[in-house]
Amino acid sequence: MASLRDSVKDYQEELRDGIAWVAFWKEGRSWNAELFHLEVDGTLEPFDRSRLEEIKAADPAAVILNGYYCGHLGEDMSLDELTAGVRYHYENGRNDLDGFIGAHDDRLPPEVIKEARAAAHAAGLPFSEKPYRDGEDFDPYVFDGSMSIEDYELMHRMIEKERSEQMDEWKTGYSSYDRDRLDAADKMKIERGIYFETKDADISPLTDLPLAELMKLREESAAAEQTVFENLKVQASAWEEQAAKTLLFDKAIEYARIPEVKHTANKWQDEGNDRHTISNRVYKMSYHVYENTRYDRKAEKSIPYSYTLSWNIYTNSPHGYGQAKIAGQDRKVFADRAAMEKYLNGRIKAYEKLFTEISPAIPPEYAEQFRVNGQLLPGYTVEGEEIKQPAADIPTAAPRTEPGQETEQFAILIDSRTRFETGEPGGYWLSMPATKEELHKAMRSVGITADNPQDFFIHGYSDREDRHTALPYDMVCAAQVDELNFLAARLETLDASGIAALNAATQRKNGFENIGQLIDFTYNEDFFVHIPEVHNPRELGDYYLNKSGMVQMPAEWKNSIDLIAFGRNAAAQEKGSFTEYGYLVESGDAWEKHFEGRDVPEDYRIMSYPQPTVELDAAPAVQAAVPEATPQEPRPVIPIVLTSEKPAEKLKEITDRLEQGITELFDSERYKEYLRVMSKFHNYSFNNTLLIAMQKPDASLIAGFNAWKNNFGRNVMKGQKGIKILAPSPFKIKKEMEKIDPQTQKAIIGKDGKPVTEEKEITIPAFKVVSVFDVSQTEGRELPDIAVNMLTGDVEHYKDVFAALEKTSPVPVGFEKIESGAHGYYHLEDKRIALDEGMSELQTLKTLIHEIAHAKLHDIDLNAPLEDLENRPDRRTREVQAESIAYTVCQHYGLDTSDYSFGYVAGWSAGRELAELKSSLETIRSAAAEIINSIDGHIVELQKEQAQDAPMEKAAMPEYIYKIEANPRTTGDNDRFFLQAYLPQENGRAKIGDVLYIGSLAKCRELMGGLNAGELTQGEVKELYAKAQEVEADKDTFSIYQLKQGDETRDFRFEPYDRLQAAGNVVDKANYELVYSAPLALGTSLEDIYTRFNIDHPADFKGHSLSVSDVVVLHQNRQDAAHYVDSFGYKEVPEFLQEQTQQPEKINPLKHVEDTIEQNDNNFDGIINNTPTVDELEAKVKAGEQISLVDLAEAIKADKERGKEKPSIRAQLKADKERTGKKKNAKQKSQDLERS
Repeated sequence: MASLRDSVKDYQEELRDGIAWVAFWKEGRSWNAELFHLEVDGTLEPFDRSRLEEIKAADPAAVILNGYYCGHLGEDMSLDELTAGVRYHYENGRNDLDGFIGAHDDRLPPEVIKEARAAAHAAGLPFSEKPYRDGEDFDPYVFDGSMSIEDYELMHRMIEKERSEQMDEWKTGYSSYDRDRLDAADKMKIERGIYFETKDADISPLTDLPLAELMKLREESAAAEQTVFENLKVQASAWEEQAAKTLLFDKAIEYARIPEVKHTANKWQDEGNDRHTISNRVYKMSYHVYENTRYDRKAEKSIPYSYTLSWNIYTNSPHGYGQAKIAGQDRKVFADRAAMEKYLNGRIKAYEKLFTEISPAIPPEYAEQFRVNGQLLPGYTVEGEEIKQPAADIPTAAPRTEPGQETEQFAILIDSRTRFETGEPGGYWLSMPATKEELHKAMRSVGITADNPQDFFIHGYSDREDRHTALPYDMVCAAQVDELNFLAARLETLDASGIAALNAATQRKNGFENIGQLIDFTYNEDFFVHIPEVHNPRELGDYYLNKSGMVQMPAEWKNSIDLIAFGRNAAAQEKGSFTEYGYLVESGDAWEKHFEGRDVPEDYRIMSYPQPTVELDAAPAVQAAVPEATPQEPRPVIPIVLTSEKPAEKLKEITDRLEQGITELFDSERYKEYLRVMSKFHNYSFNNTLLIAMQKPDASLIAGFNAWKNNFGRNVMKGQKGIKILAPSPFKIKKEMEKIDPQTQKAIIGKDGKPVTEEKEITIPAFKVVSVFDVSQTEGRELPDIAVNMLTGDVEHYKDVFAALEKTSPVPVGFEKIESGAHGYYHLEDKRIALDEGMSELQTLKTLIHEIAHAKLHDIDLNAPLEDLENRPDRRTREVQAESIAYTVCQHYGLDTSDYSFGYVAGWSAGRELAELKSSLETIRSAAAEIINSIDGHIVELQKEQAQDAPMEKAAMPEYIYKIEANPRTTGDNDRFFLQAYLPQENGRAKIGDVLYIGSLAKCRELMGGLNAGELTQGEVKELYAKAQEVEADKDTFSIYQLKQGDETRDFRFEPYDRLQAAGNVVDKANYELVYSAPLALGTSLEDIYTRFNIDHPADFKGHSLSVSDVVVLHQNRQDAAHYVDSFGYKEVPEFLQEQTQQPEKINPLKHVEDTIEQNDNNFDGIINNTPTVDELEAKVKAGEQISLVDLAEAIKADKERGKEKPSIRAQLKADKERTGKKKNAKQKSQDLERS
């Protein structure tokens, strides 16, 4: 309950100054007061009038008072005297509300309104009750109730009549468009066009005129039109002159915005990590020492064995771009530190003369580094030049003020990371708050579009000198654009005292932690008490003691008080802060969160990337025949710059960039670019696919530096930047583990009843950052075109591809007429795919891929309980996944994807957690890879069938014909091909004979040459194969097994071994398929295999990167051991080999291949596969045929072997028989692999 004195106290200043009116009334026993203001013309606003009516209804005795106009009140009165004056008016009914409202109400009396309405109607005019205020616009198209419906309709009839009378006699009936555009200080464009509209025109008044008169009228009109045009040209010339002035201002503003250079005042500073710098306003010298160490196992620490020194001297110009290098040397290596330090001290002494003055004269050859738009920056001089003062008649301007934006409160400097890191000058000051169009204009000016969003960064901020905001620089640069846009709008609500308080608040010891808190300050100005004139304890003590009025004591007493101690104690007691911008202490009000933790309001969300624009003004009106497309220049790598030295910190840096890359991915064009990369690298991990897309979106074939050199005869070109990706880098640890009985697979129990333990080496999976290079960054031996392009144009081989997709589909595929307009659908109940009849071949393939994705990923059991369907993706997610998979697969096979649009992915991704987005992207990647691999496999099968069914050309056949075929049961390089004998028949066909040999391409070709030359018989070739098998049985090999695709293995895929056992499952070989086998090189470890099959796959490896749930089988010393790839290292799984040990009968590989051949038709195309040379392969490519990297690698190897002289096959057989007769049992050397 408030007393009258309390209410008067709240408004005592208003009562004294006599500007506002204060109403006082009672509700029960409580007094209330409220402030009111009159308009300039002395009238009440309708809202205030309604509020006074409410107060009068609550208390008819209410009064409204003004200290200037009302008696018993005055500016010199105390609070008690003012209270007595208010009470006098209230108790005596002076200045009540009725009189006040009547005196200041601008509404007319009802009788006057009635009389005026009658007079208006008598004159035939509409009437409005709304009083006219001078300068107020009247909108005739807004019905606000001040008119009757009849008057409103009469007004519009009169408007139409007046408009008709003003129209020309003729109805010209035209529509127009304009493409006018003005870019200040750059370009002006005026383009208009008109069209004749038949429905609106009336030429009847003209058709009655003679033709000669019509022609004359037309000439007069055209002449008038020409006059208008000439006037426009004069105005255009005037624009040129004015634009030149604007441009001059722009260049001057750019000059004024250059900040003062940062330097160390000619003192050496330690930057950390053995980096040291000395600088002044002109020069900067730095050096860095790096210790090259190796680990000493005996000393158990890293010991330096050499030192690498890098030192440089550059100019230190304020704008920071394109600094000139004066001297320096990078990565000079010294054997000992003393020699390095002696050399370094000599360099420092040689250039110490540069660091004797803070601002030395600039040598002429470096003067341009310190000029902006031709003007030397202030405070600098050039050797041999006089100091030029600016012209006196050019007015100075405040820095960072854009033309027309003199009231700008806040601006950010945006830039391109690539431009900045290469030293290219640039950057754009964007005034805020800004619109999306202004942001896009700024981005384009520095080369940022949706093609390179990773280049965008904020490089600084600025403000007006009279409203300087001391915001944390790093916080602003790391903030989101939308947050800064909203912050700029909120800063405009602060007056000068609010800005000063904000600056002080940012400099507190525990200042603001994020942009959200800065924004919330603008809603919580009363949270702090700010005393701008106080900066230290003495000033605070003086303020509280002598200026605040809080301490009442005689002056002589005050003189004896220690102001510093008094101020320090006061600050400690109230927990205040001294800052450069004054003293700050909390007021006691609660801090209210308005923005922190919430989304930016819609009106201030402007962040998006502009699409690459094409200039259309110069496009020809008629295009000639389209020439053959010329290949685009390869895009340069946009490297991820890692600043850390330690591998673990580098890994964290690149992981952070990956997370940022995911959040920036869901822009339509950026997303399509990622899918295009994934279509080429579908067997790579999600992380590495995204890293490739971020750095080189047009990459087509990547490999490591040594892989290009050793495997393909190509070298990485000088100056090329590597693409950073993640590579496995496992390490070993020793761990005490329970010893497992190999028979029972249970822990062995010792005599003490406890499990027996043993020390084992365990491999821990880990990753490191490595560099790889795209084929466009290399030079050397030409690589034939191996891209898949068989599906371009009118979709050649449509039947083959459709058949492969049918086999890939997990459900039947059929055609029907779909009335709904959809291209196709997947029927959840019938488990089938339906395609619309009559679609083009291209659209049919696209739709089928889309529906296969649905069938593989989104199939459900309609009878399952609802709780089992909770984890099913929502409809939007399902469509994004299916459409993305279809786009990726189509891209892989070269199908036209121009009609795909992903504009909706930005909305779909908004608000979703990073983990959910990453999971969906991984689902898309793995499903697309599965479909592509399946299609590839089925197309190969179909092409083999077609090759065998192809008709044979009649030709003279020898007694036997030999052909080299691809081995369908290959396990590695040593059995990739087989040599097949054919017996020609009279009907032009050939009867399949024996399989003579299984081996490498080179060996099969060598033997076929001996057979065709008559040097060998079929029996001798078979004997050679038997000998080779005996040798191969003694060789060590490794094989990789991966889970079969399909729902039956879904529960086993990527499961750690302990979780697999907990679920009661075993590592069963029946669930796996052999994907690769090769000889085991000496010294190769399981970790080497893991690393190689994650980062540098062999060209013939078709599986996915080695992952958890895969099995590696090592064949050593004629024994096999299976190793399960676990979450941490490997787990030996003898149960995997149990099926093998139960098959004692040895399988003849030749019989296996023969059985495979017999399953096919016995047609023979009459063409002997002689496996061409490299030159022949290149000829095939030029003729438009496709080849594989495997063929190329074998051809390169074979060409090298052709140069070596080899003994004849018969000689080899004879020598082999002699060795067999003299063979003795020799001691075998083992190359046991570490099994962990």
